[in-house]
Amino acid sequence: MIFVLILLTVCLIMTVMLIKRRQHENNKPIIAAYHRSPLNQSDQPTGQGLAPSAFARTNPDAPSFSIMIVDDQQAIRMLLRELFEQEGMTVYEACNGASAIETAREKQLDFILLDLKMPDMDGIAALRGIRKANGAVQVAMITAFGDPGTIETAKQLGVQSFFTKPFDIEQVKNSVMNHLLHPAGKEDPQE
Repeated sequence: MIFVLILLTVCLIMTVMLIKRRQHENNKPIIAAYHRSPLNQSDQPTGQGLAPSAFARTNPDAPSFSIMIVDDQQAIRMLLRELFEQEGMTVYEACNGASAIETAREKQLDFILLDLKMPDMDGIAALRGIRKANGAVQVAMITAFGDPGTIETAKQLGVQSFFTKPFDIEQVKNSVMNHLLHPAGKEDPQE
């Protein structure tokens, strides 16, 4: 039942994004950028019909960040991938904890969005493996269940933020960007 609710929420979010995207396409020229994804070596169009984000427009010399999205639900990974690619970020995806740990070993990552509940291992076990590979990467957790003990363990492992499904994608984006632009935990005075 929870899976159905989550799936319906994701579908609703994707529908809203599609509507916003179409409204945006009617007001902006089409911009197509091609990025080579490190996990999929084919060229993929990204950002079609979307203007660059306010961050990208106001700061063309901004540093390029990389993020890994770890979730067993493909729709969530796809939604977040599109969101962060619009910000000019390199996006990696992992569908389970084992592939997340492997990617953390092989790639230089600035931020990880990590699901707490996955089929092969939970997010805490995956985070412990990620921390062995990269102790400094910033991490936020995505969860449908907020067990206080698990959240405390995640905080001890350096998790900075928690997002409960269904989450507001703008809130996720703003939080991630704030953590990347102000890694010492300083809040952005404009937010």
